[in-house]
Amino acid sequence: MLSSCCRPAAGLALLLGLAMAATAASPAPEAPHPSGPLTLADATALAIKANPKLARFVYDRAAAGGQRLQAGLGPRPELGIELENFGGTGPYRGADSIEATLRLTIAWQRIAKRQARIGVTDARLAQLDHTEIMARLDVVAETTRRFLDVIESQAQLALAARGVGYAEQTLAAAKRRVAIGAASSLEVNRARIALERVQLEHEHYEHLLATQRRRLGAQWGETVPQFERADGELGQLPDAPDYTALLERLRRSPDYARYDVEQRLREAQLRLARQESNDDPRFSAGVRRLQGSGDYALVASLLLPLSISNRNQGAIVEAEALRDRVAVDRQAAAVESETVLYDFVQALRHARTMAESLRSVLLPQADEALMLTRRGYANGRYSQIDLLDAQQTRLDLEQEWLTNVADYHRTLAAVDRMTALAPDTNASLQP
Repeated sequence: MLSSCCRPAAGLALLLGLAMAATAASPAPEAPHPSGPLTLADATALAIKANPKLARFVYDRAAAGGQRLQAGLGPRPELGIELENFGGTGPYRGADSIEATLRLTIAWQRIAKRQARIGVTDARLAQLDHTEIMARLDVVAETTRRFLDVIESQAQLALAARGVGYAEQTLAAAKRRVAIGAASSLEVNRARIALERVQLEHEHYEHLLATQRRRLGAQWGETVPQFERADGELGQLPDAPDYTALLERLRRSPDYARYDVEQRLREAQLRLARQESNDDPRFSAGVRRLQGSGDYALVASLLLPLSISNRNQGAIVEAEALRDRVAVDRQAAAVESETVLYDFVQALRHARTMAESLRSVLLPQADEALMLTRRGYANGRYSQIDLLDAQQTRLDLEQEWLTNVADYHRTLAAVDRMTALAPDTNASLQP
């Protein structure tokens, strides 16, 4: 049954809140060890809380704060000493005529230049915040995909176990027929081969499931998963979303918004490049001791840089080009993402058609054919080859159905990520 209250997240607003909460949280939380059945809501909540890749943003934000602090600081004053009239000839021989000047030099930095530097660091911090939001969306999407992998492998393993049961029944039947002289030993050999094949397939899914459980646990930093099983139902298929509505959401998604964030950063960098076209004037003042008379006098100087050949033209041209390129990148990303989204919607429709046809038409027919073949084999009307073929056909069709419904949910998760939705549609996986 569907359960709208058992969703792994309540949309982008919740993810933003979790991102804010994580900023003040411990940068490296201890990996949780969930036990018992694990739902998709549990898995995504654990991943958002403890995913190792998200811990880096605490340090990135601290580094960005340091950059902003540094950007707001003015240039350091310089303290120097000047020595004159020594080591020469005549009366300036030696150090008898030496004159010493103690000088303090300060650069007069324009307020606009400092504000421009702070503006760049603020834009980078906003870009970091946006990157973290997208990283959290990626974690939710990847956790959903790995959860679906586990759910599918659990179902495939159960199906393989049923295939082993079929093969064991067929082998037992063949032995009975040989015992009463109704069949040759060839049927026993054939049944044993079929049993060995399905046992190997069962072993394959055992190993695959163990690997996928570990990959899922790694989403919250757990190296040895302890949960009992992934709890969900693949057969519940939500309706395929409308492409037009998804397109609207795509254009408001964080993946689109990142170009607005980048645009602000490039504009801030251009303002800084223009502010740096003129160097800061330098003023110095000090005290000079006149060796000849033993008197002291004040000295002062003002240096005004001349912007003759270097007015930071190259940096300005570079900043303008990078700013203008954002619009081109945005358009290219829009074309690509809208095309991918359309492909996803078509894939959803095809997977749903396949899954519904398999469940409502092909699987019932295969069940009936298998039942009739078993009866006929017991009565001698059908051969063992007919029975083995009917059993394998039934297993293959259900395996194909499982693959299609799992692909349907995985594609939904990809659509949710593109449109900045938390995996609400995958609430159908909740039992």
